[in-house]
Amino acid sequence: MTIPARSAIFSLSNELDSSPPGAPEDAAPALLSGPDGKRDCFVHRITSGGLSLTVTGPVSHGERATIELPFGLAAEGWIDGHDPARLAFRFDQPLDVVGALARCLAALPAERRQMPRIELRQRLCVRHSGQADFGWTRNLSPAGIGIETRAPLAVGEAVELTLDGLRPLVGEVRWTERGQAGVAFAEELGWQTLMPWLRKVANSTPRAATPTIDLPPSALGAVKDALRLDLPTHVRSGVSWWNAQLSALSNALVEFESATEFAPLSSLWMSLPEIGGWPIRVIECHGARHIAEFRVPLRPHEMAKLTEAVRPR
Repeated sequence: MTIPARSAIFSLSNELDSSPPGAPEDAAPALLSGPDGKRDCFVHRITSGGLSLTVTGPVSHGERATIELPFGLAAEGWIDGHDPARLAFRFDQPLDVVGALARCLAALPAERRQMPRIELRQRLCVRHSGQADFGWTRNLSPAGIGIETRAPLAVGEAVELTLDGLRPLVGEVRWTERGQAGVAFAEELGWQTLMPWLRKVANSTPRAATPTIDLPPSALGAVKDALRLDLPTHVRSGVSWWNAQLSALSNALVEFESATEFAPLSSLWMSLPEIGGWPIRVIECHGARHIAEFRVPLRPHEMAKLTEAVRPR
C-alpha cells in the first residue's frame, strides 16, 4: 500500500466517536477486511481505543473486521455505526498510539517524512505582551500548535509557550476564534525531540483526586513581609521547563504549586516577574504544593520590583 505524505490525526485521548471526517489531508488510505472481503477506506483519527473512518460500500453495525493501516500495522475489532461516511472502528485490544506514530514516521521516505498532527490535552502557559495566562493544548505538530486560552491574543502577536517537560516555544499567532488560537512556531520542533516527550505524556498517569487532608501550615504563613501571589510561572530543571503557580514568597522562601512533584533538595530555576530566572532549592513537597528556598536571597530592590508587578492596575 502506498504511504501517503500526510496521515490521519493521532490522538492521545481515549475518546472516540463517529464524528464527521476531517480535512482530506488528515486522512490515510487503509483496507478493511471483513466477511465480504476487503474494502478501501480512509482513516481520519487514531486513538488507543479505536479509529474513525469512512468506508466505500455498505457496512453493518457490530460487524467483525480487521483494519490494515498503511504503515504495516493491522488491528482486529468491530464496526460501530451505520453510516459509511462516519464510522468508528473499536479495537479489541488498546493500541500504543505513540508506537503507531513512530511506525508511521519510519515508513515514510526521508524526503517526505512529516509528522502528522497530534491531538492531546496538556496544560500550557502563554506569555504575551508582558502577561502570562494558562491554557490547554488542542493539537500539536512540529510546525505549530492549536490551543484553548482566555488570553486576549491578536493575529500576528508574538507569544512564548511553555509545556511541561519541553523548552519554551516561541511563535506567532496565526488565527484566533472564540477562545481558541493557532500558533506557528518560529523554529520547527523536531520529531527527535517530540517523540520522547509524547511517550512521557502517553505513559504519565493522570493525578488522582487528592483526598481532603490537613496540610502543614505554610512556612510563609508567619513571615510578615511575604507577598501573597496568584501568578503563573515556570521552573526549569536541566533543559526542561514545567508550569507552576506562584502562591507566596519572601526574600528567602517561595511557595508554588506544580503538577510535577519535585523531591526535596531538587535544584531548579524559577522565572520571577520583572526579574527573570532565579535559583531555588526545594525543601518541602506536599503533593502539588512546594516550598523552596532561594539559593541567593532576594534583595530589597528585587522585592520592590515584585511588589510593583503584583500591584493591581
